[in-house]
Amino acid sequence: MDAALAFWSAALADLAAVAACAVAGVRRIRRGDVRGHRRLMRSAAALVVLFLAAYLLKLRLLGHEDRSLWTPFDQAVLYVHELCVAAMLAGGALALLRARRFRDQLGEALVRPPSGDPLRGGAEHRRAGWIAVVGALCGLATATLVLLGMYARSG
Repeated sequence: MDAALAFWSAALADLAAVAACAVAGVRRIRRGDVRGHRRLMRSAAALVVLFLAAYLLKLRLLGHEDRSLWTPFDQAVLYVHELCVAAMLAGGALALLRARRFRDQLGEALVRPPSGDPLRGGAEHRRAGWIAVVGALCGLATATLVLLGMYARSG
């Protein structure tokens, strides 16, 4: 296994952890655990930042992949993967921006008001979050296909 395959294998594990945190975070908020939801979503975001930093380092040390041997199908899967990741990043960033508004409504304890009033911006946060979660899950599926193709081409 060369260094690029090792990097992309670790990146797949990182994306799996991002998706797992996102799914677990959705479960937490459905149970009313705002703190647990926040912690898991922050963990997912930290893992994304970790990947981006590692990717920049990988580009500096190893460069880009040679796609001259990639089939049109392999390239199409990669482009779909990149769209999924872009959706994950955009949705996650928007959900984070919307969530920052909740601090005033939830207070330092991060507890929903007993009145059950909906949070201002809650629907936007939820939609953006779902875009991020679906993007992460689809990104994980397509990343798996991309990596399998890389392993197949490596012989």
